[in-house]
This record gives sequence, C-alpha cells and structure tokens, in this order.
Amino acid sequence: MDLNELYFRHQVSVARAASALTCEARYAHRGLAAGYARRIADLQSGSEIVALAPTTLPRPVRGRRSH
Repeated sequence: MDLNELYFRHQVSVARAASALTCEARYAHRGLAAGYARRIADLQSGSEIVALAPTTLPRPVRGRRSH
C-alpha cells in the first residue's frame, strides 16, 4: 500500500470514528486510524522497506551500448 492510499484510509477511518453510533465502532475505527498512522510514520522515517514494482525500475535501452 503506497503513502497516498494510507493517507486516504487514515482519513476515512478518522471520519468513520467521528460519526460512529456505538462505542465499539468508534473504538474499531480509531484503532484502524492509529494503525495507518503508524505505517505512515514508518514509511516517512524510512524504517519500512518499500518494494518497487518491476515497472517502476529503469529499463535498459535496447540497441544502444554505452562506451
């Protein structure tokens, strides 16, 4: 999950906690928001290893040779 997805899910969880009708639902959504916040912090601090998708890696140009 990338940083944008984590931010989105965090905001959704915060909003759902704020509008929850029961204490149990509020607690659950706050817990999800806290988990997303920890993952965001880990990504921002560099302590979480992020794998790059193969399509994001530079590809060699065929037919050219560097000398």
